[in-house]
Amino acid sequence: MSDESNKENSLQSSWAAHELFALGLTLVLAVSVVGKYGKESQPVSLTTERDEARAAKRAELAAADAEALNNFATVDAERKFYRLPIVNAMSATVAKMNAEPGGFHNNLVARSESAAGLAVATNDTDLSDPKLISEGKILWQTKICFTCHQVDPAIPAPAGLALGAPKFIGDFWGKEREVHKGLGGPIEKVLMDESYFIESVRKPADRVVKGALAPMPPTVPINDEELMGLLAYVKSLSTAEQKK
Repeated sequence: MSDESNKENSLQSSWAAHELFALGLTLVLAVSVVGKYGKESQPVSLTTERDEARAAKRAELAAADAEALNNFATVDAERKFYRLPIVNAMSATVAKMNAEPGGFHNNLVARSESAAGLAVATNDTDLSDPKLISEGKILWQTKICFTCHQVDPAIPAPAGLALGAPKFIGDFWGKEREVHKGLGGPIEKVLMDESYFIESVRKPADRVVKGALAPMPPTVPINDEELMGLLAYVKSLSTAEQKK
């Protein structure tokens, strides 16, 4: 009986040893497989893919910019538009500006206004025409300009008083005025003339008169003919213009 019991215990110990060995071997194989193939089977991070795509796009744009800034090219052969390297273009611009500063400045302003959608043909418009001034005066009321801009010393503009809007009283046309470049931006001086008036109507937030609490809100739709009428009327209010 004792021999059979010892034999049975020996067999159980042997099986236990085999099971432990098999379990250990399985764990070793599992670790080996994971170590070898685990990284290859893991999905690529979406963030990594996006970052790589953005970096590639930035590099592509930078290369295109460098190509455009440093090489000659034909932009439009029919219209004879050509591109110069930036160094050549700047040198030509400075040379032309030094040769004829006044004409260059006027041409540059005209081209900038045209590109910004501010250009309005004023050269052929007689701003002293009484009929045009009269039409502008009517528009001044219908476009509710009078609510903010005072034109008569005896009749205040309540909204204008609250907002600090500029008044068109006295000798103001052709005079310098201080404005902010944007609301609260740096101060600069501008001339109260046709170009400034048109810009103020078309893009009121670009320059805000010093002392105003806010830029002029977007106006009701005004076409070029109406704008000429308003321009003629406001210009006629200046005392210097009235003496002519």
